[in-house]
Amino acid sequence: MASSRWWLLVQAVFWRFLMRIGMFIHHTSSPRSPRRSFVRSIPMGSSRIDLYFYCPPDYAQELKEGHKFPVVVNFHGGGFTLGCPSDDSRWAQCVLAEVDAVVVSVGYRRAPEHPFPAAVDDGVRAIQYLSAHAVELGLDVSRMALSGFSAGGNLAVTVPLRLRSLMYQESRDPWFDRSGSTEQLVDASASDVNIVALFCWYPILDFEEPREHRRAMSLMPDKTLPEFFTNLFDEAYLPDHEERRSPYASPVRATDALLADALPHDIFLYICEWDMLLNEGQQFVRRLQDINKHVRAMMIEKVPHAWDKSPNPWRDQEQVNILYRDACADMKAIFNA
Repeated sequence: MASSRWWLLVQAVFWRFLMRIGMFIHHTSSPRSPRRSFVRSIPMGSSRIDLYFYCPPDYAQELKEGHKFPVVVNFHGGGFTLGCPSDDSRWAQCVLAEVDAVVVSVGYRRAPEHPFPAAVDDGVRAIQYLSAHAVELGLDVSRMALSGFSAGGNLAVTVPLRLRSLMYQESRDPWFDRSGSTEQLVDASASDVNIVALFCWYPILDFEEPREHRRAMSLMPDKTLPEFFTNLFDEAYLPDHEERRSPYASPVRATDALLADALPHDIFLYICEWDMLLNEGQQFVRRLQDINKHVRAMMIEKVPHAWDKSPNPWRDQEQVNILYRDACADMKAIFNA
């Protein structure tokens, strides 16, 4: 087992290096993506959670005048194994321009060094931190939206589930006993926080269904993520296969009552036609609608998973931005309601 985890780490470090090269090209191609405004770090044992803040141009002046900005907490993708909080800076740029909100991108701890439930716990901790420091940061945490891409889309759903269970101190929850928190989550109330919407881009929602089956059921199996990637992601983040049934890993396994209580009324899912995650996304949409959530689902035609993160410098970024701006229009309407 130790050798296996060591080999997973070697693979993860290798692909992280290559991904950084790809994301460098993604960010520097015209128009350039913005740099973060500042960083806050939360100690977590021997590691830490980095929060990348992207702020509107008038943030400093408005902060002095006591203005409070709505906040978008974002979770990056990468199979819980790769990626970093700057990956979604083009999405942050659109939110700043269209919504006038502060974007906080969470640098949660990655697997295999920190397997489940570390990433979910880090998302909860980030929300608690923003609640505790809302005044000094000029944040209106009663107007909070969560967004995420791929693995981050999973966290945008599972973090509210985990937070809700902590708030109600559900010690009888078997999944808390089974997986255990990597850190003791104190001050779990975050009582001022009101999550008003979720924006999930091509999220993984079910770790229990075999990847082989999902790949075979895809419209374009040859355009799905390759097996060496999905094996790395799944084994690094969830080495205990029993934990893949946890609602904090696979939200499709959550009860209707938990989904109804923990998730906001407004939920937006953007799923890719050539993605192996298409079917589970569509099924989750129908389930949320059955419990009276207001769900807007969009299938993005003829694109694979993570189509918006292409390192191709000649990609059509404007086509991506059209969808980003569409999502931001909905976000702005909810914040201003």
